[in-house]
This record gives sequence, structure tokens and C-alpha cells, in this order.
Amino acid sequence: MKRNLISFFSLLTLIGLTTTGCLKDKCEQEITYLNWVPVTKTAAEIQQPIETLSPQPLENPGKIYFYGKYVLINELRKGIHVIDNTDPANPLPVSFISIPGNVDMAVSNDLLYADNYTDLLTIDLSDPHDAQQLSRSEMVFPPLWEEAPGNFVVYMDPQVVTEVVDCESGRTSSGFFVDDLVLFAESGDIAAPNSSQNGNTGIGGSMARFTIAAGHLYTVNEADLRVFDLSQPTAPSLVNTIGLGWGIETIFPYEDKLFIGSNSGMFIFDNSQPASPTELSRFAHVTACDPVFVKDNFAYVTLRNGTACQGFENQLDLIDISDLSNPQLEKSFGMDNPHGLSIRDNDLYLCEGDFGLKVFDISDPVNLDDHQIDHRKDLHAYDVIAIPGASKVIMVIGEDGFYQYDASKPDDLQLLSKIGVGL
Repeated sequence: MKRNLISFFSLLTLIGLTTTGCLKDKCEQEITYLNWVPVTKTAAEIQQPIETLSPQPLENPGKIYFYGKYVLINELRKGIHVIDNTDPANPLPVSFISIPGNVDMAVSNDLLYADNYTDLLTIDLSDPHDAQQLSRSEMVFPPLWEEAPGNFVVYMDPQVVTEVVDCESGRTSSGFFVDDLVLFAESGDIAAPNSSQNGNTGIGGSMARFTIAAGHLYTVNEADLRVFDLSQPTAPSLVNTIGLGWGIETIFPYEDKLFIGSNSGMFIFDNSQPASPTELSRFAHVTACDPVFVKDNFAYVTLRNGTACQGFENQLDLIDISDLSNPQLEKSFGMDNPHGLSIRDNDLYLCEGDFGLKVFDISDPVNLDDHQIDHRKDLHAYDVIAIPGASKVIMVIGEDGFYQYDASKPDDLQLLSKIGVGL
């Protein structure tokens, strides 16, 4: 019986495997794994008009975005919370923009660009109490596959399953197999998916897949870099698609370069010709989730194990990019479970998931592990943005809510405010 390795597509991940019983002629084992269930939508279901609702509680917060006096918080696959952050000690919820399937966003000149499953929406954000959809670019983010005519698989929903299976067959109720701690599926069970800010533009976190630079919107999905011309801002035009392989995760603009993180390495693109970025180099690392932040001659790359990344490394890599055509690993630093990161001046803010938020003095980058200056352990930290300007505020998003800290003393962060999940 032919078997396909599902972990190659990041569609199934083993969480744990323990033997629960072994009799003389029958062996059973209990396994816990993620069964990734396809979620399908028709074009009509995707192309619903947006709604601007009254403020809603945070339930499953995703990415954050800073724009002027506002903070935008993604509610995973549901829409965007708009927060008035004029006073970081007292953030005021303004509205909730309902956008089914939304995960990413970017804002420039009061225009919000957001994904709506397979489509790109342009939304007038000049009045966040009454955001208006201005245009829709259809099918610019290809679905994973077409399950039936007009019925598209738009994402995979991970469902945790625990069950007892026979040791000899290793077959689960979902049709998967256990073989040397790796899960497989029968052939045909799973289809493979298709393979520096400027102007009045906001700032995304290091987990962002959308960014705006040089009059263009750049987006990455699991396999491609897409370039949209914003010369007509209310009607973005897809002008370029660049294949990058598989496992693409994040995009970070720095000067006239784009740094793209994947679960197997980092790509560096020259963006001096904004419509046609050209690859300068690739830096390969072990398989792991991979956000990137850049300062001066170094790229700071976090690697972590995770359900979609298939890696077993938890570290911060310091990569020398003084020669952009030949990036070199300078040093690796062991971490707990690093996620997003941000830098202001010589202070590195590093999210450690369930292990909180760490702060490092990077005046001497090669020895930053000797200069951890603070560690807040009382929060879940997924991504962080150091707000530019004199206020020295950092904002953090995690599973338990949205936090803001006074970072005027980076070695002694002071909590300014929190919007918790359910509030």
C-alpha cells in the first residue's frame, strides 16, 4: 500500500505517542495527533460584503498592526478589531470589521488591504466606525485545491485527536498510519496545495505576511511572493508572482530589501525595482518556524518547534548579512520557544510563547545571550511591535490578549494596559 509523508506538506503533525498496553498477542498504543480537516467555500460564500460592527471581544487573536493612533488586531479568520491607541494606557475599542477568512493586513493612506480567503479587499479606513469596501481582487491567493467544481478548499482546520490504535497496523480512524513516530496517509487521501515602511504606512509585526513598500503591496503565502502595484491605491493590480518553493512564512522589509522567512531558511531579495524583486541569496537552516527581523548588518531569525513547522529547534540565529549575496551564520543562541521579535535602538524584544517576553541588550550582538535584561513571564507572547517615536511603547499579542508596556527602561518593563481574551 503506497503511503505519502504528510509532514512534507505540513498537513499532519504528531504531538505525542505513548504505549498504553501490550498483551501477548495484541499490542495497542495511544496516540495524539492533529487531523487537518479541509474547509471548503464556494465563490459566493467567499465574496460576501464586509460589515463594520460594534467592538467585539477578543477570542482568538492573531496578528497585530500599528497605524497612526490605531492598532489593528486580527481575529483569526473572522476579521479585524480596530483599537484607538491615542493613550496606550487606555486603549479604546472602536469597531470590528467582519472579514471572513482574514489573517493578514497592511494599511497605507487610510486604505486597508486585507485577505478574504482567496480574495484581496481594499477597505476605506478613514472612518473606522464605518469602514467601506472599495474593491475586491478575486482569486489572487489561490485556494489549496478545488475539491469539486466551484467548491474550493481554502484552509486546513487542525483538530486534535487522541485514540488507541493497534500496534501492528498503526492505522487510525482518520485513515492515517503510525510508522516510527511519523504519520502517513494512503495515497490520494490528501491533495497537495498549490505550489522599510514609507509614507503614511503602518507597521506590521515580524509574523506578517503582508507589507507595503515603494508603492507596492507584497504578500507571501506558503509558496509564493506576490507583488501588487498600488499606483491606483483603491484598485491594486497583481503584477508579479515569484515562486519560492514551500513553507514560506513571513516577510520583512528593510531599506530596499525584502527578507522572507520560510521553515527551511531565509530569502533575501533586492527590491530596488519594486515590481520585480530579484533574489540575492538564500540562507538555509534546519526545519523550523522562522520569523526575521533586521538591524544594521545582522538578521535575527527565530527558529522554534511547532505544530506546522515540523522542527525540533528552539533558538535565535544571528546571521551576518554584511554581504547580502552570501549571508553567514554568526552564532546561535538557545531559547525556550521563540516566536516574533522586534528591535528598537539596541533593545531586542523576543516573544517566547508560553514562556513570556524577553529583552536583550544587543549592543554586542555576538554576546547578546550574556545581556538578557528583562523577562516577563506572566503572559503568552506571540508577536511584538516596538512603536517608533519618543513614547517608547511596545505592544505584544498572544493567546491571552493584547498587552502594552512602557519600555523607557528596557530592563524594567512596566505594564500600561491589557485587553484580555473575552473582554
